[in-house]
Amino acid sequence: MRPRLLDLALVLTGGALYAAAFPPYGQDVAAWIALVPLLALLARASAGGAFLAGATYGAVFFTAIVPWVVEAAAGFFNAGVIAGIAFGALICALFVSGWVGLFAVAARRLLRRGRWHAFVGIPALWVAYELARATLFTGLPWELLGHSQWRRLPLVQVADLGGVYVVSFVIAAVNVGIYLALRTAARTARGCRLVRASAPLAMALGLVAACVGYGVWRIDATTRTSAASTATVALAQGNLPASWRWERSNAERNLLAYVSLSRRVIAESHPDLLIWPEYAVTLYPERDPASLPALRDLARRTTAGLVFGGPRVEDGARTRYFNSAYHVATTGTLAAYDKIRLVPFAEYRPLAFDEALAADDDGEFSAGTESTVFPTAIGRLGVLICYEIIFPDLARRLTRAGAEILVNISNDGWVDRAGLGAGIQHLSIAVFRAIENRRFVARAAASGISGFIDPVGRPFGLLDADRSGVALGEVSARRELSVYTRVGDAFALGCVVVGVALLLPRRPRRRSA
Repeated sequence: MRPRLLDLALVLTGGALYAAAFPPYGQDVAAWIALVPLLALLARASAGGAFLAGATYGAVFFTAIVPWVVEAAAGFFNAGVIAGIAFGALICALFVSGWVGLFAVAARRLLRRGRWHAFVGIPALWVAYELARATLFTGLPWELLGHSQWRRLPLVQVADLGGVYVVSFVIAAVNVGIYLALRTAARTARGCRLVRASAPLAMALGLVAACVGYGVWRIDATTRTSAASTATVALAQGNLPASWRWERSNAERNLLAYVSLSRRVIAESHPDLLIWPEYAVTLYPERDPASLPALRDLARRTTAGLVFGGPRVEDGARTRYFNSAYHVATTGTLAAYDKIRLVPFAEYRPLAFDEALAADDDGEFSAGTESTVFPTAIGRLGVLICYEIIFPDLARRLTRAGAEILVNISNDGWVDRAGLGAGIQHLSIAVFRAIENRRFVARAAASGISGFIDPVGRPFGLLDADRSGVALGEVSARRELSVYTRVGDAFALGCVVVGVALLLPRRPRRRSA
């Protein structure tokens, strides 16, 4: 096979392996070898070739993981498929391809420095890339390498120490160890050299064993310290057309559908708390007070009230609109949390330099500024709206602000209309927010997947997508703060420092006189 064809085959194979590790494909073992083909290519590539290979690798796995982006963009913006493809390409270039290309250039340099530089530095640089993707240009930490292991609960408990980045580091280290062992085996059959070359792989497997050991202990310890008292939470999933969000003529039908579901579950199961998804109510409560009596009536029939998503308007020198979560207390009091991390282009224009202009048109929102916690009889609730759950810093802020139960209200109908995996991917990422902060997560999605996640990352009480119904689950308030909740991304920032330090030019050795 010609070198260029071989390089292309390696890139395509590696990208396909990376994608296969995530939902809906679900072959999570593929993550442990997904970087090996790319590393094999980088060992003999030029710097420019390494960047191109890395950028292509990122484009391949991004396209395979999120094919729903094209249809979601086309449907949401009422545009054609071509426009949807262009939007997907922009997102890929901004958040994935460029960063993976830079990672590949740096990894190529470390491979030439020696095996221990490669073994330590390449996983550190991969984490640095993931941190950059999660924080820069509004951030998009969707399906990072560590997220692939969301069902391997003993392995991923280390997320309460350093977030999903610890899991990503360990997986990347195993990939590097495998590559180094294979490279040496291909070059020589001498036993002593093979043993020496396998040392990084053995160390990487030792890291895996340590993570699993910690995880087994942590699952047991967390389960044993669970609160004795629990509360019953009901999650209503209306499965109504997503387009109703913008149609005022259907606002009352939308509200009545959720009221009907809630009255039924109250009569049958007497839940302590009701949770409706994002935009379950499409009226402005401040401007449509006629909707409040029904909401307050439902709240009074519970112990902890009703949480629902809806728009909020704030009048002043200029009118501002927010995508909000409301809590109706049993006393009828109404409190609101305004979404902090808005979806670029869908909820605001990131390139609009005039904030007033950006928030004036229909569908344009202002960002909230406070991590609001709702006090209730069953515990303090911290709400994350839609894709806010993919940002670990937002969940940390809520937990540090006193949230004892995390709530995620969402509407995945826009992104998962073709059933291409967006809903299950969203859920898989939410698992890490539960583990990182040791909190129950109650997730109400307009069209699924609704359900619960316990503090060690076990989903339960799930309601399938594309159906109407109510998910019931038992949750409890938790107050302890994990290491990750306290220190945040210290591990990831440490990886940035280590990776950069290993890339610095070596000082020439001085010759003795």
